[in-house]
Amino acid sequence: MIKSTKDFVRLYIHEAECVYGDKLISTDDIDSFQKIFRDTMKKNFSDIDEEYYFHCPLIYTHFSTGIGDPKYMPTEHWPQLTRVLTDALDNYNEVNTNMNLVLFEDAMMHACRINRIILESSHDNSLLVGVGGSGKQSLSRLAAFVSGKEVFQITICKRYGIADLKLVSIYV
Repeated sequence: MIKSTKDFVRLYIHEAECVYGDKLISTDDIDSFQKIFRDTMKKNFSDIDEEYYFHCPLIYTHFSTGIGDPKYMPTEHWPQLTRVLTDALDNYNEVNTNMNLVLFEDAMMHACRINRIILESSHDNSLLVGVGGSGKQSLSRLAAFVSGKEVFQITICKRYGIADLKLVSIYV
């Protein structure tokens, strides 16, 4: 819940970073974006307290107050996000094949992005790119579990054809 101008500005910064910053891939582009964005914020909000507004983690999720309580709220501290995702992982492991994930800060941020982009937005999509074993599938499964969604994975074989491509049922 937005209670003050400061809360609104932090939400705005988070959303701008998600909409624009998450699409950048090179370190130089990310650094440039962050510098330009901070300079723009300082220019338009002259009394900006950078320590407060850009304090990390700057993550809003639908599960910051816990799983099953979908409120788009900020995650105030890393231990809060660690607790929620660790609980989700433990619950996932009770009913599914065991995933042995290490939930360090970048992994948790990726799980939050996946949850936000793919699962909580009705028409968004994402292409997860990375080396094998980097956690793309596991983090996607965890993010889906947090939102109560099922994971569908296309299985490709030698004779894979149009009849096997079941995307029509996914997009309808």
